[in-house]
Amino acid sequence: MNKIDIQKNTKKWFEEWILKLNLCPFAHSVYAKKEIRFEIEESDSFEKCIQKAVSEIELLQDNDNEQSQNYIDTTLLVFPNIFFNLFEKINNEENTLFNDFLDFVAVLDLYLEQNNLEEKFQLVAFHPNYIFAGEDINSKSHFTNRSPYPILHILREESVENAIINYNQVEAIPQKNIEKLEKMKDTDFEWLKFFSS
Repeated sequence: MNKIDIQKNTKKWFEEWILKLNLCPFAHSVYAKKEIRFEIEESDSFEKCIQKAVSEIELLQDNDNEQSQNYIDTTLLVFPNIFFNLFEKINNEENTLFNDFLDFVAVLDLYLEQNNLEEKFQLVAFHPNYIFAGEDINSKSHFTNRSPYPILHILREESVENAIINYNQVEAIPQKNIEKLEKMKDTDFEWLKFFSS
């Protein structure tokens, strides 16, 4: 699959899943203002993916003027060739590539901490085989963080805090999302599986 198709699929997932289902109420504003960067790292090297993620964090750090015409609030960094195999079985014991992706995010969290950036940025993981620890394997709640490819979402902490201030009952969002997904039919989730085929 080429880069254009990957970007197209990622934007479709973001528009049809995250925005349309309102899984993240904060996303509408930055998307409307075109302040979201969709970036693809095609390497299958762990080290090169780390380097790319660090460069994206540095890019956001160097471009923090909201008045700038080229201001980027947040980045969705897509990894289509690593951390995922379409045929990997989803279960709590054997979800190895998803666990590798969580390790990848943990390394980047450590990078933020070591560089005193943990109060400036936060990282959110999305993955085709995302499993919340402690949740039933068949729970639809996992789909709040499932995506067509492994995706690292790099957010500005300040933007998250401002969104929270302007949104009532932010702590209720996860439960509302779960309730919303539980009401959906199984067939409503099938389309997410076909992006990587």
